[in-house]
Amino acid sequence: MIRSLLLFSNIPQRFAFLAIICVLICFVQLALIFQLFSSIDASHFSSSSPLLNCEQKLRCSNNITRFSIHIDQNIQYPNVTYVRSPVFAIILETIRNSSYYTNDSNLACIYIAPVDTIDRDRRSKNGYYVYFIEQRLNFFSEWSDPNKIHLIFNHYTGTWPSYRRTLDFTLPSRYILASTSLTYTNYNCSLHLTFPLFHSDYPFHSFSSSSISRTILLSFKGKSYEDVQHHRTFFRHLNNNHDIIVKYTDNETISNDKNEYIQLLKQSHFCLVPTGRRLYSYRFLEVLQYGCIPVITSNDDESIILPFSEIIDWSKSAIIYSNVSSFSLLPAYLRTIDPNARHAMQRECTKIWLKYFSSIERIVLTTLQILNDRFMSSFSFPIVY
Repeated sequence: MIRSLLLFSNIPQRFAFLAIICVLICFVQLALIFQLFSSIDASHFSSSSPLLNCEQKLRCSNNITRFSIHIDQNIQYPNVTYVRSPVFAIILETIRNSSYYTNDSNLACIYIAPVDTIDRDRRSKNGYYVYFIEQRLNFFSEWSDPNKIHLIFNHYTGTWPSYRRTLDFTLPSRYILASTSLTYTNYNCSLHLTFPLFHSDYPFHSFSSSSISRTILLSFKGKSYEDVQHHRTFFRHLNNNHDIIVKYTDNETISNDKNEYIQLLKQSHFCLVPTGRRLYSYRFLEVLQYGCIPVITSNDDESIILPFSEIIDWSKSAIIYSNVSSFSLLPAYLRTIDPNARHAMQRECTKIWLKYFSSIERIVLTTLQILNDRFMSSFSFPIVY
């Protein structure tokens, strides 16, 4: 009986001891969280990639003083076409109708061969891959001329499972590659131009500038790519079905309706823009169109260069998240952004989309404007939309 009373008398002391231990553990956890969160701005987030500064200007051959572009002619087989994708067809048509185009190859500053280089994925299901591409390119005499600079457009390189970022054909002696797979590691001002990724039916919905009530802090709807252990699978841990919405469309029970997706973009302040199986994503231009601030995430440690960083300061409209290991801190970081700053970023997204990305034609003309500035800084030729 006495022993039982002694045990009961020690219960308050034991509870007090356990309470002290719990408080200490909570304090340590809070301290660690505070330490991580206090350094999050510098170590995990950036206000996007800086504006590229290509100071070295390129020169046109034959002392040409006006930037112009010529589409190569296939003299040997004039009635044969090597245009496969609708995107490349629009690119050529936009160039041909632009104020930069010249039909005289002797007056051209740069050239483009009408051989479709957009899709270089051998496993492509859409049939846009051009086989024996080097033989096709050699039908155009300008392609092998070492004095002529060729412009090359590409969306997809490599194939499953590695999706390497190099083209599968020999590049000419002088070229400029407009690519969707550029990072600060492989970018060269003399050889490259940052180019966006988009579908052939882009934009898939008309733009509306009406005011939108945004009640969702962060959203994502798309594939998880679990088969390749993609970092998108971490998104599910952020979902709270309230102001953070994450929906995967791998499961057939989840609707893949475009209208539902668009409404989600319209209602969200921030939209996750993870890389796909390759470096860039269609989603980037889609979220810009609806004024949702893109939060770009990647599996790679390399810093992504966003499209048209040659002329666009993305620090005012996008966020790059560089460390998926502390992904749980993302919502807390986004909540610290002042509403006025957030609204300013959303307005900038819409402004950028309207000016540079509102159609495939405008994207191509922006590309030509960047090249015009890169070649002829002292002979500025205004862009005509």
